[in-house]
Amino acid sequence: MTNTAKILTIYYKHKRGGFCKRIKMIIEAYLEKGWEVHYIAVAPYPYEHRNLVQHILPTPVSRHDGIIFWSYFFLAAPVYAFILGVKHRFALISSVSPLYAWICAPTRQILKVPMVTFLLTKPRFTTDCHEPYQALAGIEVLMGKTGIKASSLLIANSHACRDEWTRQMGKGYGGIEVHPNNIERMTFDRRQQREKLLKEFSLASDSFVVVTSSILEPHKNIETLIKAFGLNIHPRAVLIIIGDGEQKGELTRLADKLAAAKKIIFAGWRNDVVDIFQGADMFALPSRREGMSEALLEAGACGIPCLVSAIPENMEVIRETAQHFPVEGAEILAGKINQAIEDPKFYALLRENTQQDIQRYIFNWKENLTERVESLLKDKA
Repeated sequence: MTNTAKILTIYYKHKRGGFCKRIKMIIEAYLEKGWEVHYIAVAPYPYEHRNLVQHILPTPVSRHDGIIFWSYFFLAAPVYAFILGVKHRFALISSVSPLYAWICAPTRQILKVPMVTFLLTKPRFTTDCHEPYQALAGIEVLMGKTGIKASSLLIANSHACRDEWTRQMGKGYGGIEVHPNNIERMTFDRRQQREKLLKEFSLASDSFVVVTSSILEPHKNIETLIKAFGLNIHPRAVLIIIGDGEQKGELTRLADKLAAAKKIIFAGWRNDVVDIFQGADMFALPSRREGMSEALLEAGACGIPCLVSAIPENMEVIRETAQHFPVEGAEILAGKINQAIEDPKFYALLRENTQQDIQRYIFNWKENLTERVESLLKDKA
C-alpha cells in the first residue's frame, strides 16, 4: 500500500466514550503511515490532519437521532459512499462495525475494494441498549450479518466479542481475528494526583475513593454500583461517577432514594479522567455488555485494583474471580469494597492481580493494525 493510497471510513458523528476513542486510534494509525483517510459523517470530527478528508452528508433533520434520521442515513449513506468510491478510487474501506460494513457493501462489491470491519461490540448492541429501537433488532442483526459477509477481513477486540459474533453467524462460521485493545504504559506522581483529587472534591484524607467512568446508559448498569453504596458500605468509601447520558436524572434520584447521595459524586464528562484514576483507590465496572472497556484498561494502567461485573468481556481482561461480581450483585460488590478497605492484604492482592492482567495489553496496537492491513492488501493485489 503506497503512501498516497486512500481509505474510506464511515461513522455518523464523533461522540464521547471508548468506542469513538478507538475509531480515532484506527484513523490515526492509517494517517501515521502516510495514508489518506476520507470519512463520511453528518458533522465534522473534532480532530484534523492534512491527510484527513471530511465528507459531510447533509441531513433533512437537525437532530441526529430518531427513526427519521436513521432511516435517511441508512438510505443515503450507501449512495454517497458509492459516489465517493467512484470519484476517489479508494484502496481500502475501513468499517467500524458490521452495520457500517452494510452501508459500504455495495461500494465494496461493485468497485472490488477490500474492506476490513472492526467488531468493537457484540451483536444487537445498539438495540439491546435503547428500548425505543427494540422492534428494529431483527433488521439490525440482518444488516450486521450482511456487512460481515461482505467484509474481506474481520477484527474483533476481544475473544468474547469474536465468539458471540461467530455464534450469531451460525455453526461453522469462522475467520474472525482477535486484535485486543491496548493501553500505553503510564508514569505519574501518585501522591500529587491524590492530593489534587482530594482537594477538588473536598474529600477527607482517609477517603477510599472508588471511581467509574462511562456513558450513563442502561447497558452500563451504574445502578448496581449506586445500590452497593446504598447498602452497609464502609464509612470511608466514596464513589465518583465520571460521565453523562440519558440516565443521569434517574441515577441521581436513585442515589437520593437510597440515602447514598452523600457518598456519591456525579462528576460529569471530564477531559482528565486518567488523572482522577491516578488519585483514586479502586475502579469498578458493573456493565451488562462491553466490547473491551477503554476505561478499564486505563484504570488498570494507573495502578489501581479493578472490580468488574462477571461478563465474558470483562473477565477476559480481569481474570481473578475475587475481582468479579454478578451484574445484579450490589451486595457482593459492596462486600468486596468493604473487604478491600478493611483488609490491606486483600487490597494488595487485587492491585497485584490487576497489574499483571494489564501488562498483557501494553503493546503497539497501531503498528499491529497497519501491518495486518498491509498484509490484507498484498493478498488482494
